[in-house]
Parts: sequence; structure tokens; C-alpha cells
Amino acid sequence: MAHQDHRASSTASLARPCGTDSDIAFVGGGFRTTTFLSSAPGLLRRRIRVHERGSTLGPGGFARYGITTTSIGSRFFKHVDLSGPFAAPGRSRTLTDVARAEQPVAMPRLATALTELGRTLQDALGPDGVRLGSTVVAVHAESARQRVTLELADGTRESSRHAVLATGRIERPHPELAPWRAKVLPSGTVISTGHRAEIKDRLLGAAGRPVVIVGCSHSAMSALQTLLLLRAEARAEHPGALLPALQVVRRGPARLVYDSADLARSGQKPGRERLFDPVADVCPATGIVYRDSGLRHESRALYCALWAGEVPGATLLDAPVLADAADRFDRAGLIVQALGYHGQAPDIHLDGALLRSGESPDRLLADDDGALLLNGTPQSLLSVLRVEPTPLDRRDHSVYGSDLYHRLARRLDRLVAPTAEVHA
Repeated sequence: MAHQDHRASSTASLARPCGTDSDIAFVGGGFRTTTFLSSAPGLLRRRIRVHERGSTLGPGGFARYGITTTSIGSRFFKHVDLSGPFAAPGRSRTLTDVARAEQPVAMPRLATALTELGRTLQDALGPDGVRLGSTVVAVHAESARQRVTLELADGTRESSRHAVLATGRIERPHPELAPWRAKVLPSGTVISTGHRAEIKDRLLGAAGRPVVIVGCSHSAMSALQTLLLLRAEARAEHPGALLPALQVVRRGPARLVYDSADLARSGQKPGRERLFDPVADVCPATGIVYRDSGLRHESRALYCALWAGEVPGATLLDAPVLADAADRFDRAGLIVQALGYHGQAPDIHLDGALLRSGESPDRLLADDDGALLLNGTPQSLLSVLRVEPTPLDRRDHSVYGSDLYHRLARRLDRLVAPTAEVHA
């Protein structure tokens, strides 16, 4: 019956321009999609449809985190054009206070600003332009018909002339922690505001056994900061309770951001951090050391204090191979995984063949114009909007991706001409 329904809906869609439900379909309606479309209002002359699995357009996963951003507030809105259809947020202090901030901001403030921008975008796209609570499970690109079919979790299908994948990132279970899987939580769960009570109960339930944070990234430091706060709350609420020590296991010295190579040379400390390579590790455009991959702001300060032994009840341990810390994991009451993120995406089919499963461990790659790369070949029907973390060979160059929004908008403008049916 579902197959028959699909054929009927496909036939009905032939009466629409180009035989599709939209000109450009965005899979994911979080930070990337919202700020990208707000940076390229000319694209709104197309029939845009955004599929967002959550209940709100704009904040994405940022709405769940009770931490401080790792970048200054203005970086999140640096491409946004607060004029034309987006003039209203430009007059709002809720958004402009974050968009002009030259220091990190509380994540809830960022999420609120993105929600306001998302509401304006939703108004601009019209009643048919946004599908909330919509999860895309597969994308089917058809070269001959020059169209993309989106397969949704509820069994329905929609067609488009082009699809942009902007699905965000997830923490996948790390294989080296498999023996202790029952007591492993991802760092995203620990820093989520929706899990505070649960995490506090886990701290109390550890009965004095240590909590081990695996990793030395921004996520690890955010998890450590959250656990320090929750442990203090638990101590105040349950005087006399046996609460766990916190242990951070690092696989190697961290990378700290410096504003210049000269500052790095004068400020780096062997053992605390990985010493930089002045050729490979300095951004050629800005001179900043470890711009994309180093610890900065609050995470940097907390890590340095941890390394110096200045964080009560918390210690830093070395384990170049995670198996070296097996005895720590055995004794732990809770293990927090903070070992990086992977892009999440639906199954991707090309001309009837599954070319990439959503469960694939491979990175979702794109060229500098945002075209999805499958087996090294750019796809004219599919784009990717910074789903994966920065590639390893580009990670210390802040110029990477800095013009992606402009290049992708120009590419979509060239590939997808406006149709007669557009939103007012």
C-alpha cells in the first residue's frame, strides 16, 4: 500500500513546476541551514523546503547544551545578511547581542538567537517551506531525471531538484571502549540540560568509584566543567555522600590556541601540550596557531589548570592507547566518551545503487563548493553543508570553509534556476 501511495503522489506532483515538490530540499534545519539561507536571501526565489526532525527551526543541537560556546558569539552569525527578509532579527537585541559578541556566550543564549532567526526564515519560506518533526532516512538521486527523492521515516516520499545535507554530527560508540559499553555515556549526554538529574544520580550512584572522561577535546573539557558543577550540587544536597573523583584520560598532549607563532614559542610548555610545527600548524591567513583544532577560551583555561593540579578532585592521566587505561575503566563508576564526532546522514543512493549507508564509518566528503563527493566524484544533485568536522589535512587552517557559504550559494544559483512558484 505504501508503494502504491508513493506512485500516486509522484503522479500528482507532475502538475507542479519541474515535477517536484521543491527546487532545493535541505535535510536538517539547524544552525547550518538557518545561517546559510540567511546569508543568501537570493536563494529564496526558489521553492525551498527544509526537513527538520526537531520541533524548532534554527538552534538544532545547540538547544540541548548548558555550556559556553567554544568560539566567540559573532563567529556564529558572521555570514548572516540581516537585511531584506531578515531585517527583523537585525533589530532584535536577542540576536544582535550574540552576533556582536567578541567573547564566548552561554549556549542557551545562542540557541535563543538562532530560534529567532529560524522563525524569520520560516516566515520567509512560507507554510509549505518547512517540515518540522520530519526525519529523512534515505536520499535517492536520479541522474537521468535530474531529481532527488527523499524517503521519510513515516514512509512518505518527496521529490526535489536538489538536496543539501545539513544533518549535524553525532558521537558514535568508540570501539576501544566496547568492553565497558554498559557504563559509557557520550559527552553530549553529560552536557545536555535534559540529563542533569540523571547525571547527578549517576555521580551519587558511583559510590565513590571514579568517573573517567576519555579524551582531551573541547567536549571533554565541557563534560569536566559540567561534572564539577553537578558534583558540587550533589554535595550540597546530600551532605556526607561519597562522591567520585574525576579523571581525564588523554591520549597525547593537547593542542592550545595561540594568537601567533611568537606567542606559542614563548608560552608553550613541553608535556602540557603538543609543540607546534611552524609550517604545518599555523594558519597562513591569520597566523593563529591551532585555530581549528586547539583548545581555546574556557576549555583552554580549565585544561591548563587541570594539568597544573589546580582542579580539586580531578586529575589528568596519560594513555597513548586506551587499553593502557583498562584498569581505570574497570574501576570506574561511569565513563564519559569525548573522542570526537562524526557526521550523520541518511542512506545515499545514486541511480538505484546504495553508495553510502547512513551507518558508514567513512567521512561524508564535499569539495570546496559544497558538492557531495562519492568515490571522489562531485555530485551535481547533492550538496553537503559542513556536516563533518574539519578534515585532518585542513584542520589548522582557519581559511578552510571560510567562503563555503558564498561558494555553495553561487553553485546552487547556477544549478537550480528559479521556478514560477515561489514563496511570497
